[in-house]
Amino acid sequence: MYERWWCHRRLVEGANPLPQMCDTNPREGLTGVTGRDTLGTSTPVPTDGCPVPDRPRVSATSSTRSLLITVLGDVVRPSGGQAWLGALTEAMAAFDVSDTTVRQALRRLSDEGLVTASRHGRLARYRLTDVGQQRFQDAAERIYLQRDLGWDGQWRMLMYTFPERERGAREALRRELEWLGFGSLGSGTWVCPWDLGTRLDVVLDAHKVAGDVEVFTAEHEGEDAALAARAYDLSDLRTAHAAFLSAAPPEVDEGDDQAAFRARVELVHQWRKFLFLDPGLPDALLPEDWLGDRAANVFLSRYRALEAPAWAHWDRLVADADPDGTVPPHRSNLDATHQPVPTAARADSGTRPDTRTPDDNTSSVPNAATGDRDAHTRRGNGATAIPEEEDPKRVEEFLEQVHNGRLVEPHDWMPETYRRLNLKFIEMHANSEIMGALPEREWIARAPTLKRKRSLAAKVQDEVGHGQLIYRVAESLGKPRRQMYDDLVHGRSSFHNVFHYPTHTWGDVACIGFLVDGAAIVTQRALLDTSYGPYVRVMKRVVAEESLHYRHGEDIMLALASGTDEQFAMLQEAVTRWWEPIMHFFGTDVAAEDDPSMHWGIKPQTNETSRQSWMSQYIPKMWDMGLELPDDQLRWDPDEEVWIYTEPDWDRLKAIVKGEGTEATRTRLWWRQLMHDNHDWIRDVLMGADDGVVTVA
Repeated sequence: MYERWWCHRRLVEGANPLPQMCDTNPREGLTGVTGRDTLGTSTPVPTDGCPVPDRPRVSATSSTRSLLITVLGDVVRPSGGQAWLGALTEAMAAFDVSDTTVRQALRRLSDEGLVTASRHGRLARYRLTDVGQQRFQDAAERIYLQRDLGWDGQWRMLMYTFPERERGAREALRRELEWLGFGSLGSGTWVCPWDLGTRLDVVLDAHKVAGDVEVFTAEHEGEDAALAARAYDLSDLRTAHAAFLSAAPPEVDEGDDQAAFRARVELVHQWRKFLFLDPGLPDALLPEDWLGDRAANVFLSRYRALEAPAWAHWDRLVADADPDGTVPPHRSNLDATHQPVPTAARADSGTRPDTRTPDDNTSSVPNAATGDRDAHTRRGNGATAIPEEEDPKRVEEFLEQVHNGRLVEPHDWMPETYRRLNLKFIEMHANSEIMGALPEREWIARAPTLKRKRSLAAKVQDEVGHGQLIYRVAESLGKPRRQMYDDLVHGRSSFHNVFHYPTHTWGDVACIGFLVDGAAIVTQRALLDTSYGPYVRVMKRVVAEESLHYRHGEDIMLALASGTDEQFAMLQEAVTRWWEPIMHFFGTDVAAEDDPSMHWGIKPQTNETSRQSWMSQYIPKMWDMGLELPDDQLRWDPDEEVWIYTEPDWDRLKAIVKGEGTEATRTRLWWRQLMHDNHDWIRDVLMGADDGVVTVA
């Protein structure tokens, strides 16, 4: 068969004038290692760790790993590219996949360079690597019909020759070229209607064949559609489209978000198999009986119907798995504002499928799990606002200045992530000062002597004052003090775990004054080296007064420890109950490189460093008082110079952090809310009902 081509040769960087056929070859030793591609099929993996897809049978049964890849691409990629292990295991549970199987699949993906894991205490979080992000993004453009299908009428022709002994390398490159959209004309000649630019160069470099490949831009003198029929197996593709159209959609009851999530993932899982068969040809190259447009419209219609409830289910899984209950914003995979609208139109069907979302002005999908709590971050159309991308160079300069000791002031420019993390950290500190006063306030009237009543009342007054000072610091980061306090008393914000527990006896007051305030001093002294200027200045006063509070608690501890047998027994019982909350106080053991607060200079030392410092100061003192600590493993290791202790029940801490407070918490917040609401008119009079701002002459 004779064909004429007008070709313009594109020299690949480093290309030889002609393919070489000799004993020595730069591809020597190039064989792919067995792995799997980002869309779930066994393939060789090139030397850069980026998997190469193979062409599976459309009827092939899905594996756990392949299904997990669909979840990563459909919900994790548009949600920031990372997810907690707990969310992934719960998501896969909808398909009756065990936690162990999910972990094994994630380890395989990690070995292939698609995801990477990080530890946060006992929790694990998985993030798509740069290679993984690019792979999933490339797939998403085709799965969700985001590619511009306009064609310039030119073909990209690629030619190579491999010696027979390098069959493995040839097969690896063949799979990669098919993934990119090339079709084979035989004898090492491939054609593609798209200009892939640097994407093709990356593939050739990865396979170390850039010097042995000729690439041309060509115009075909003949029927382009007939050439496409030769290069691509469109008959099998038509059969696959027909099977997809004949399959009945699953029935999903309204309100069953988990069923919608399962149906959406299964829909994408079936649809994405076409990536191995459908090169995404322009309209001019498709046959008259093409079913691809009908299949695409059916896919989009079904996907839109399932999208919102499926996101709602995923958001709840993420909120449950995140230690802070945070749900990151996510983009709709069908977002028209982030995908090109096809420019080519088919003569027999009008236009390509409409990939726009039903809401013309919606640029993202709301997070269902956050509710009204995040109302201040939403746009008028209900979509979660995503901050504009910040200049990476400016952020890097900011971090360098922070780590060099420069203090950040309220009027300085700061990255949004720094402002948000700082506000969250400082607001929780202020909340803890307010709530920390309540357990001791309950004992003012019941204190054993007038001296104790007066000192305890003064301490409570100090704690409330500290809270107001720290609220003022948080306010400088953009959140009104009145809103912060309203969030606290109505249970919408968090405070320290130790203030969720009841105070049954006077021994509890001693433990709060000595153990809790001692732990607070350890962490607050470290905050004298934090990066936010107003916080540093306030902490100088707070630390000085907390030292007096510690002395107050120590005095009560010594009095009880040297008192009657009943008093000592009361103290011992209280210390036993408070041991685990105190160990929880410092948080889980998170490495410095994994702690965002340390990365941004908000927290100067790790949780474990603070815990070890507190243990070194206070455990010997309690032993000197004759107290027994409820940990059989507790000891000092002189070789490692660390305290060895039994890990506390971190699930209990997690439950408290997520809002599962004690009866004492509910009672205290109920009283705070009652007082807050009953005295609202006083605040309106003093602050002005309209704007809530105090005007000082």
